[in-house]
Amino acid sequence: MPPKRKAIGAVTGGGKVGKGSRVSTPAGAATPRSIGSDNESSAAEALSEGEEDVNIEKNVGHFSVEGYERPSKSATSHIFGKRDYSYLSLKPDFQNRPLWIDASKARIFLESFSPLAQQCQDFLITIAEPISRPSFVHEYALSPHSLYAAVSVGLSPADIINTLERFLKTPLPKQIREFIEGCTASFGKVKLVLKNTKYFVESADPVVLQKLLQDPIIGPLRTHTGSGAITTTAAPKQAPLVIPGTTNAAGVRQAGQANNAQGADAEKAKEDEVYAALNDDDDEEAEVTHSFEIPDSAVEDVQKRCLDLQYPVLEEYDFRKDEFNANLEIDLRPGAQIRPYQEKSLSKMFGNGRAKSGIIVLPCGAGKTLVGITAACTVKKGVIVLCTSSMSVVQWRNEFLKWSNIKPEDIAAFTSDNKGQTFTGSTGIIVTTYSMVTQTRERSHEAKKMMDFLQHREWGLMLLDEVHVVPANIFRKVTSSIKTHSKLGLTATLLREDDKISDLNFLIGPKFDRCSTS
Repeated sequence: MPPKRKAIGAVTGGGKVGKGSRVSTPAGAATPRSIGSDNESSAAEALSEGEEDVNIEKNVGHFSVEGYERPSKSATSHIFGKRDYSYLSLKPDFQNRPLWIDASKARIFLESFSPLAQQCQDFLITIAEPISRPSFVHEYALSPHSLYAAVSVGLSPADIINTLERFLKTPLPKQIREFIEGCTASFGKVKLVLKNTKYFVESADPVVLQKLLQDPIIGPLRTHTGSGAITTTAAPKQAPLVIPGTTNAAGVRQAGQANNAQGADAEKAKEDEVYAALNDDDDEEAEVTHSFEIPDSAVEDVQKRCLDLQYPVLEEYDFRKDEFNANLEIDLRPGAQIRPYQEKSLSKMFGNGRAKSGIIVLPCGAGKTLVGITAACTVKKGVIVLCTSSMSVVQWRNEFLKWSNIKPEDIAAFTSDNKGQTFTGSTGIIVTTYSMVTQTRERSHEAKKMMDFLQHREWGLMLLDEVHVVPANIFRKVTSSIKTHSKLGLTATLLREDDKISDLNFLIGPKFDRCSTS
């Protein structure tokens, strides 16, 4: 009888989980088991992934409420311990305010029976993570990632602090105030924008941009040097972007039909009035943004370095000004109308007229697929959809045909059973699985031809279904092999068995919304 093989962990030390184990950690039924294999990874790749894990953990741990000054102990602290809130004084009208706060844990409690509960709940979902929401008291947790998401949709630290002060029964604790200011000081300062196939590092703060240019790693990576290295442009304004499937979309469609009947002269006169009104505002200083260009190959290096400098990069796609990539003829069918909570999530993704990368969390049966389809109809560029199984690929394709006016020949599936079909026009939609994109085994001729097709073109939007099952290293393989302007992750839960959900906040983007359908 041959001797038994010893486990590798027994030789190298069982206290540390191996790389192969990390790749296959999410053992749920929905997890694509063929994603990533230890036999397929080189030593250099393992080293880079290990370095990235260290960088992510370092930057995730940098922002923590425990690192800020705690209130001094009172005479009753020895009795109540961590539950001593005697240092918080109630406001005179505390009965009319719906929020309590636990500064030691950064937890916020909402009285759901308050007349202000609905207004307050919308705000809390934007800045905090829902923990539990029973009938009368809801619990939320402030976290660096939730504050990152709040900043990404346009909230300033002053907005967050002032709104909390307005709803809290007690003054906002100094520890929480410093926590919010510390976390949001660098969030949203740096953006990565793709314009006409060129990547730009953008910031409204010239001091921040100069700091990046003087960095020994980022500085040499810029494409142009000298006086023309930094480009200054007008800051993007709140453009009147209308999301398909909303009541506003129907109104705009009717207004557009009426305006067409009035002729070009009336439209020209209206434009003259607008320009005249703009020229009258000479006293107002125009907001500008500063940017410098980097090559495609340096994007990942710049993102990693910005994390080290505590400037998480926010990805944005100015799709309406993208003249390089062909427009996709797609829109929601006239009878399709999204629900208010779906519209709220998408409005945060397209808040400033650009498509931001991030994650939307919706309960099971709440229409995650329709949210993704509506996002595709808004961007109107090439779309690639990544699913967990071949069955999901079929379902996504059918849902696109059901809810949108996309032509059947403009949407194709790429699975193990269907490898050679692409769309017939200049752009379209490809629906595939994570395993088909990330596998490194020898491919068939049809599959290799399809992968070349996916890798040698730009995609306006990448939809990631069930994003919680995608490990960090698998996501790196997807983004490195497929060039996409914006990414939208869809999931019903942000819980993962490997407890690596915090990685996705930096690798994909912040959580736009975690909606309740009630």
